[in-house]
This record gives sequence, structure tokens and C-alpha cells, in this order.
Amino acid sequence: MKKLTTILSLLVLMAFISYLGWRSVEHEVLLRENNETLLVKSRINNIKLSIESLLNQRLSYLSNLASQIDNNNDKADDLLATQADIKNIFIVNKNKILFLSDFDDSQWHKLVESIAMDNSVLFKQQDHSEQFEPSSGWYQMYNHLIYWSIKSDNIIGFELSNIKFSFDVISLLDKQAFEDNFRLSDGDKQIYSNGEIFDNEISIVLDYPLQNWHLTYYYPLPNLVNLYLLGAGVIGLFLIVLLGLICYAYREYSRTLRLAKQQVSFVGQVSHEFKTPLTNITLYSEMLSEYLEDEPTPVPEYLHIIRAESKRLTRLVQNVLTFNKPSRLNIKPVNLTILIRQIYQTFKPILEAKSLQLNIITLEDDCIVNTDEDCVMQILNNFLSNAEKYAFNGKQIDLSLTRNEKLVTITVRDYGDGIANHLLKQIFEPFYRVNSSITEGVSGTGIGLTIAKQLANQIQGEIKVINQNPGMIFSLILME
Repeated sequence: MKKLTTILSLLVLMAFISYLGWRSVEHEVLLRENNETLLVKSRINNIKLSIESLLNQRLSYLSNLASQIDNNNDKADDLLATQADIKNIFIVNKNKILFLSDFDDSQWHKLVESIAMDNSVLFKQQDHSEQFEPSSGWYQMYNHLIYWSIKSDNIIGFELSNIKFSFDVISLLDKQAFEDNFRLSDGDKQIYSNGEIFDNEISIVLDYPLQNWHLTYYYPLPNLVNLYLLGAGVIGLFLIVLLGLICYAYREYSRTLRLAKQQVSFVGQVSHEFKTPLTNITLYSEMLSEYLEDEPTPVPEYLHIIRAESKRLTRLVQNVLTFNKPSRLNIKPVNLTILIRQIYQTFKPILEAKSLQLNIITLEDDCIVNTDEDCVMQILNNFLSNAEKYAFNGKQIDLSLTRNEKLVTITVRDYGDGIANHLLKQIFEPFYRVNSSITEGVSGTGIGLTIAKQLANQIQGEIKVINQNPGMIFSLILME
């Protein structure tokens, strides 16, 4: 069930990553399409501005001509004869037509008459406020494109030649040599064509008075197939790498778990083999105690320590055999002051053989705590054994018992090289050993502190580790 849940979780994770990756690819595609659209709008606007700039040039030129014609009809005739851009001219003053070219064109005649009758038609298509009326501008009606200007109460109008203006626009576009694909048309009539026609297009209408002119820009869609393929390839590569990392992590986990099981099995087998010789040691130590009970001190005392330690070692072996299972507790009042002194007497000769001085600091009065004596001894023995193995260069170890209100603290302080702060939490993990110079050449299974932690939790105690300079402090805190 756990394997199925893990596999489903991995599949969901990979699907989620694939979804996020594909959404990123789609976002990039939309971004490129949007950039392409913005570029097209910018280029079509440049073409539009080029055409309108040509019309604005005509505006400046015609404004100058209007100043020359004012109240001079002969000048108007001369301009019609010499200026190919100008098709017709009219001069209107107070609803009267003072000058009108080409009387034969009835549509032109009616158009000028309507302007003479109501000058406001010239202003309706201009951008102006009610308080201010323009003095010049464009007027477009039917196919007539007229520039008008007010000079000395006269309205002077010039009709531009649409054909000539169209040719000028064509010439301008040819000179600028646009590399774009676009079409320019006046209504249904095509004026200019450049490049190819594609499925995608943007069409705009030129500003007044060329509102009948349409500019259509054609452009191909960017090639996004390669982007999709690249995105799919990157997502696939990422998933392959992720799957490889997962497989590697699973293999390492399986290897570590297999090694841990082997270590547990080995410790269990070795511990089981210890039971028989320990039973014999206990038996013969009891027999020796009976035969040598009348011997002078310290022989009986040493035999008592041998017998007590063999029994305790038997219980410790039994705890190792039931590793990860709660030990059977024997809660009773324990005099920790006496217990600390017993531990001191047990470890002092062992540590002196390693050139380590064991110092004891204990309470003068008795310190009674309801706890399991074997658990406390096993925890402290573990602390002292680690100090013996890993802090021998510190030359001394302090064993102390202190009391603060209801809390009793038993501390083992060494003066060795210590452990890095970021590793302090890991040292209580099963089979974990610090990889440093202090552990080189020192045997160990890595379960001592794990068992100590479990025992402390069972007796409602707490283990604290503090990194000192130099050395370490391991403390067992109990409630009195």
C-alpha cells in the first residue's frame, strides 16, 4: 500500500511539473505572438505617418498659396495653369461665390454653392471647441478633397487632384522602399501593393480627410513549432533527470535500509551469543563470592562489582535484542547520589587505563527520584563510554549531579574536539556516526545514543546536548 501511494504521488508530481512546464511554453508562445502583433502595429503606423506627412506638406504649401490669391482672381487662374496638384479653386465671401473654376462640372458647382450658403459645413469635420473656430482645414465630400483657408473674410478653397496625390503617395512609398507586406486602397480601388499576402492581417483607416483610404498589413505567424518542440524537449529532459534522481535516491534508501537491517540483525545475533558467556560469568562470580567472602578488602568489593556489572550487562543485552521495543521498566525510588558514586567507582579504573581522569561532583545529601535504575545507568554508561572513545585527547571527564527545584540533572562533560552544531540532532538517529577525525579507527554501531534517547523518553526524562569549547556536555534531566 505504501509503495502504491508513493508511486501515485510521484506520478502526480511529474504530471504537475509537466503541466507547469507546458503552461510556461504556452505563455512564451503567447508572449511572442503579442510581440509580433505589437511590431506589426508599429510598422503599419510608420507607413500611415509617412502618407499623412505628405498631406501635411500639401497643407503648408496650400496655406501659402491662399495668402497669394486673396482678392486676386487672375492669380487663381495662373495657379490652375501651373500647379498640377490643384484641380479646382473657389473663392467665397458672405454667401457669394467670387471665383469658381470649372463651371461645367455640375457636382463641383453644387458643392461650392452649398459651402457658400452654409460655411459651417467646413467646420463640422474639424476638431475645434465651441469658443474657437479654425481658420483653415480640410473638407472632403464625395470624391472631392478640398483645402480651405479664411483670408480677409474670403474663404479660399483648393481641390487637390486625387490622381496626382495618389501618384505622389506611390512615389513616396517606392522611395522609402518598405520591406513590409501591405496594401493601400481608396475604397474599392487599390492604390499601392507591396510584398506578399498572408493569412494574418491588420487593417486601419487613415485619419481625416483620408478616411476612405484603407491600409492593410499582412504578416506570417512566427514559427512556433520549434518553440513547442524545444519546450517539450526541456520538460522531457527535466522529467528524465528527476526520475533519475528519484531512482538514485530510492536505491540509496534501499541500500541504507538493507544495511540497517543487516546491522540490526548482526547486533541481535551477537547480543544473543553474549547471553551464554554472561550467564557463566554471573554464575562463577557468585561462586567466587561465596568462597572469598572472608578475604580482606578490596577482594569482596571487586567481586561484588563484577557480579553486579555482569547482571546489568545481561539486562543491556536483552534491551539490544528488543531494540525499538519498549523495555520493561522497574520504577522505584532510586538514590541518585549513591548511583552516581557507584558509576564513578566502576568507570574510574577503566578511564585511568586510558589516561583519562574522572572527576565527580555530586550532592552531599541523598537525591531520591522515582525512576528505573537500569535505564539511568545505561544512559550514563553510554555517555561515559562515548567520552572514553571519542574524547580521550581531552585528558579528563566530569561527572556531576545537580538539583534545581524539582529538576535533577546528571551531566557528563568531556574536553575533546566536540561535534559541529548542525550534527547535534543527527547523532540520535539509528546507526548514524559522525564522519570526522574523532571517529576514525573507533568501532561502534551508532545505536548507543538512539537507545539512550528511547530510554530517557520511557522514564519521562530528557537528554540535552550542548557544544562547548572545548568538548561536549551530555545531560540527563529527571523530575524529582
